[in-house]
Amino acid sequence: MEQQPTVKIIASSSAGDLVVAAGGRISTTQGTALEIYERTKTRDNNASLIEKVVSSGHTSVLEHQFFSVAFDSVSVFTEQFVIEFRLGSYTVQSRRYVDYSKTGFYTPPLPDALTGEFTSHMQSLFDDYAKLLTMGIPKEDARFLLPYCFRSNFLCTMNARELIYMVNVMTAGRGRFYPELRMLGESLKEQLRAYFPHVPDILAQKFKPESRQPDRFKPYEKFPKVCNLHEEHAETELESVSPANPLAAIEQALEANWMVNPDPDAPFAPEDAIFGERPRELELIHVQFSIYNLSLAAITHLVRHRVQTVLVPHIAQAVLMNAYLVPDSVKADPLALSVYQSAFQRNARTVRSMIAAGLPGEAVQYFALAGNQLDVSCAMNGRELLHFMKLRTCNRAQWEIRACAVSLLKQLRAQCPEVFGHFGPSCYVTGSCPEGKLSCGKAAEIKKQFS
Repeated sequence: MEQQPTVKIIASSSAGDLVVAAGGRISTTQGTALEIYERTKTRDNNASLIEKVVSSGHTSVLEHQFFSVAFDSVSVFTEQFVIEFRLGSYTVQSRRYVDYSKTGFYTPPLPDALTGEFTSHMQSLFDDYAKLLTMGIPKEDARFLLPYCFRSNFLCTMNARELIYMVNVMTAGRGRFYPELRMLGESLKEQLRAYFPHVPDILAQKFKPESRQPDRFKPYEKFPKVCNLHEEHAETELESVSPANPLAAIEQALEANWMVNPDPDAPFAPEDAIFGERPRELELIHVQFSIYNLSLAAITHLVRHRVQTVLVPHIAQAVLMNAYLVPDSVKADPLALSVYQSAFQRNARTVRSMIAAGLPGEAVQYFALAGNQLDVSCAMNGRELLHFMKLRTCNRAQWEIRACAVSLLKQLRAQCPEVFGHFGPSCYVTGSCPEGKLSCGKAAEIKKQFS
């Protein structure tokens, strides 16, 4: 029998419900924080108080309780859905280092007539992935053949408010159309009842089915009917930087925050913000950019940055748009290239054939391969952008997202070199490499490259 995706709460705040209840009392109760907390320990109406406070819209008290959750053998589609929730911490099994040839894949509910074809097709993709590994193709490049039904394992930690919100999105919001998400959400909801029996249902009342949803999965006429596959390379385009003069904005902020430099005669410089221990001034800068034809694999590296606005189209579009990435390691080996291209061509034909034969619309995204591409839009403030550049222009970053980050940095430096000339990999920005034994060993060369 096929292994089913599971989710389990593996840890929680030891006194989380008491802290939540104390939080519900503290704004209207006389006494110190510790006094109120101690009195809360002896009260027998904590659960009803929490429900009353949450029902009145004061849901922030739930943020005092934390849960750690293990997602076990779920599809990578579920992983991508969950990581979309920004107020969480995630640790994911890496496709750059782990061999996925034997991990298996999730099979969504399908008509009986299509189940066998789905299984054999997905297995053929895993077989091709394994072939590439035996040919010496690096795991981080072979993974572009992995379909989005392959099994993922990851841990996440969220406060109760965000976790309950996510659960309700999975069971009563847009996730309810996907059997896998709905099943996992219902499992989590039952586990949460041990902590907050009625709160998930109270907060679920805001979710109302939309009348137009029956047509949700009928957009196929917008996409090519034939599988004219085309190879594309990711391109980064800087859309806007605001304010128009980032240097002036930083200088004004530094002058207003006189504690940054208490010497009134000392000149201010953007370095005071960039290298300060609290570079709040950088948050006044906002950068918007787009990355065209970014692979689904590289999108996972992008969306992990929490403090940003990132818009990623539905994964089903990736498989239907026919654009895909071919890494240099595959191009260098004619036999590997043949296996690689054949897999994409076979996948594009199969998904269209199965759609015509009655494949449910909510199952299409499982056919997307990690090398299929989408156009992504992002917006970051300057502080997060600095963090992004320190990680993604690093020599150890995945090569595709690194090329995109370097391209963006070049465009930013052309617009405002006084500020963005200080951005780059960690060794360039801070003078030292944080990778330890995993360092590329080329710090001097990299510093010179970005100078």
